[in-house]
Amino acid sequence: MRHGDMAGGTTLVAAGIVKHFQGVVALDGVDIALEPGRVTGLFGPNGSGKTTLVNCLSGVLTPTKGTIGLGGTRIENLARERRARLGLVRTYQNLRLFPALSVAENVETGLFAADPALGGKARRQLIDEALDLQGLRPHAHKAVSTLPYGLQKRTEIARALISHPRVLLLDEPAAGLGAGDWQSLVESLKVARQQMGFAMLLIDHNVAFVTALADTLTVLANGRVILSGEPQHVLANSEVARIYLGDAHAAT
Repeated sequence: MRHGDMAGGTTLVAAGIVKHFQGVVALDGVDIALEPGRVTGLFGPNGSGKTTLVNCLSGVLTPTKGTIGLGGTRIENLARERRARLGLVRTYQNLRLFPALSVAENVETGLFAADPALGGKARRQLIDEALDLQGLRPHAHKAVSTLPYGLQKRTEIARALISHPRVLLLDEPAAGLGAGDWQSLVESLKVARQQMGFAMLLIDHNVAFVTALADTLTVLANGRVILSGEPQHVLANSEVARIYLGDAHAAT
């Protein structure tokens, strides 16, 4: 199933998400809605709850309280595999590729959530499309471990996009990338979003990268949403800029 073709009813809505770790409140009543074809950038200092939220949305963690709905289906208690089959796909802060496999083989593993009846020709077409979108066709048969870091990052993005997700959660996709690499990644993600219509939640400390893609910015602090709105409004907030974006601005 090519989830991105189902443009209607693909919104992910999380309400009142709470997550406790041995008495520590990591998330404290977070609400967030992701809309088809739109990107929400998620900012906040280290320890603010950004990755914990993505882990709850994707099924790595189960919320202590709260609900998560994807296209009208409650998913907060579903296994990661079930969420993936419903079209929710994520990447991680650290690369999770299979180093001994080729680039094409790594990308193909993203099809585990596809229709089991998907034939060989259709699979090959999806692999080729994903490789082309990230400029990876010349490297398709190389062991992914032999590629520079930027191309490994692109391989991970291609794997995430191959099933045409309904919701794409990206955790630090531009981390460690130089200006040329992250700017190129911006353009490829814009093309993918236009083609597939997925909703995206994007975490990254590179403010320029996030704002080049985001329609909305949400800021977390101490496990709570403190501000959400259009990028120019959020970035103009002096407290956000001083406390939560200062390090990111310094790094760009």
